Amino acid sequence: MPDLLNDNAVTRDFFARSIEEQNDFLSQTWCNHCMEVDLGMTNPKEFESKDGVWIEGNCVKCGQVTITEIVEEDE
Repeated sequence: MPDLLNDNAVTRDFFARSIEEQNDFLSQTWCNHCMEVDLGMTNPKEFESKDGVWIEGNCVKCGQVTITEIVEEDE
């Protein structure tokens, strides 16, 4: 998991991704509060640091902050 408290994290433009990617990342989530998978996420913000890339948003069901780590695959 990326270091979310890392002061060197930079904001990325989540909406620069394709609509298909956005929809996948916003629907394929895990909420630590609800303890459920694929509830969905709103208000996405994308970040990057030396530890990785992640999206932070709010769980559709409970509204709590949820984080999805992005694993970029080699093509």
